[in-house]
Amino acid sequence: MNQSHEGIFPTDEQLSSLFKSNHQLMNLLMRQSVRTEQVIARTYAEGTWNQYSGRDFLAHLGRSVRNWSSALAPVLKNKTFSDKNRGPALLFQTHNTYTSFVAGLAAVLSGFDVMFMPLHASNADIRWCLDYFGCVAVVTDIAGYANQLKDLEVPTFDLSAVHWSARDKSEEPAALTFFRWYKTADELRDAKRQTGSLPSFAGEVPTRIGLFDFISFGHDGFQKPESLTLDSLVVTANHLLLHLNTPPELFWKSIEILPLSNPFAHLSPLCTLLKNGVVGFPQLGGEFESHLKILRPTVVFASPNELEKLANHVNAQLHAPGFSPRIAVGNRLDNVREMLKSGRALKMPEPVFDAARRTLLWASRNAIGKDFVRHSLADLQMLVHGLAPARESHVELLGQMGVPVIETYGVTAAAGLLSANTYDAPHLNLIGNPVSHVSFRLGQNSALEYRLNHPAFAGSGHWQETGDMAQMTPFGFKITGRRRHLFVTAGGATISPLRLEQLLRESKEVQDVCIVGDKMPYLAALVVLSPDAQAEFRDSPEKVREVIQQRIVSVNENLPRHATIKKFLVLEKPFQESLGEKLPSGSLNRLKINETRRTEIESLYQASNP
Repeated sequence: MNQSHEGIFPTDEQLSSLFKSNHQLMNLLMRQSVRTEQVIARTYAEGTWNQYSGRDFLAHLGRSVRNWSSALAPVLKNKTFSDKNRGPALLFQTHNTYTSFVAGLAAVLSGFDVMFMPLHASNADIRWCLDYFGCVAVVTDIAGYANQLKDLEVPTFDLSAVHWSARDKSEEPAALTFFRWYKTADELRDAKRQTGSLPSFAGEVPTRIGLFDFISFGHDGFQKPESLTLDSLVVTANHLLLHLNTPPELFWKSIEILPLSNPFAHLSPLCTLLKNGVVGFPQLGGEFESHLKILRPTVVFASPNELEKLANHVNAQLHAPGFSPRIAVGNRLDNVREMLKSGRALKMPEPVFDAARRTLLWASRNAIGKDFVRHSLADLQMLVHGLAPARESHVELLGQMGVPVIETYGVTAAAGLLSANTYDAPHLNLIGNPVSHVSFRLGQNSALEYRLNHPAFAGSGHWQETGDMAQMTPFGFKITGRRRHLFVTAGGATISPLRLEQLLRESKEVQDVCIVGDKMPYLAALVVLSPDAQAEFRDSPEKVREVIQQRIVSVNENLPRHATIKKFLVLEKPFQESLGEKLPSGSLNRLKINETRRTEIESLYQASNP
């Protein structure tokens, strides 16, 4: 959001107020301006693969800023905003592309807050976010989606339109021009003011730099609104890089495959830019395997879904004709590694254990063949994993290829990351130690609490709950359970099962129900029938199942896609307090149900797809 002050250059006080909480972001952008000959981004556009320098990137950013100024001027006419800490917002429901990356940053530099919505959110959730965040427009790149949003009564902008595509021959954003002036030495700045040697700014003075908004959990049992400064994301990315302690010779090339609705996804391009690397954006609808070979990432930020895709790709390549003898040798080495794990019981020193483990990984990788690894994984050297715990089989498979999977842990309010393992000592099922601006402590009943120690975060200096229980180990923290009734699906979505259970219990056929799906690909329901429904079930089981299915369909209609129930199972016996499945208060003991009903739950996930 800009104000036109033709011929009036902003004072130092105005610039100080503008950049007060945005130094990290602006410094990062200014660094890109000197990368005139270096490639910083690769993307597929207009039928071919393109690569852009830092100068190109800032030109695209400047053009996008001007696009927002002209496109939203009629929308903002006669609108007022009472909250001085917030401005008008744009709801982004887009894929992770170069165009959306540039458009999002440009919107922030134009003074707009950017709210990142999940791709498969329901219209009810979209309406709620439009109202809560004060969104004045919806931005999307989903083909034909704009027509479906006409009843929302706000304008919709299609980022797939030609005028949003990357184009050169445009000046850098005005905010960056002012920041460069602001960073000039005081004496030189004063001298230039006296002589009138001021930068050209086309009469546009930004009034604020916007925020990134996300939803994690709250308003109706599913989402909680969170707002982050761009500086908080840059600080988190910078401290993650310091914490990972990657080899200095590692050249950072990323591939952006995570959904934008979680701040963890935004750390990937920021880390890459901070490392002077190349950010890779895959072709929409393209094959994952081909993107690996074209973009050749060295680092991938992934959730369990992306990790599974990569592991399946490697596994398919491993079992292709010609690699069987090598697999046998590699498997023997893996068996030795499993035996080595017992060394922990003998209190093997950590340096010795890590050295032996790395040696066996190296031997296993060479037994399979470096040519195969290069063929299947291109240049991949590390995977940074977040949003939910990784599956052990996937971690072991990539480890056999010499690609460590670095587990991380975070919450939305902390820019998606609180702690991480390190490159040279990744540990499965551990969340590592907190990054430098974060402190951990264990509260009552082993509740894990965190404190943010940087002014870029709104809650800096205050202890806050993560909702998880944890314990300390010599190698980092380990999550042992959840205090709050929240699920984190394999796709990284945070969901409250309580609301779903409440909606299903409104059916007269349902006496009790337990939603399952924590760390799983989708949600499912364990249903206990009412006495009348049980009697009918004995005579007509299919009829009762159809009634339950219709109730689930009705509930799903008002839910975002990631929160819908995909399967259900009618239990023969109700949940019992004597077995610990129900607490004296009558509420469900989910940890115990996962244990006592393990067979039934596993039957709901035998197929990979619901």
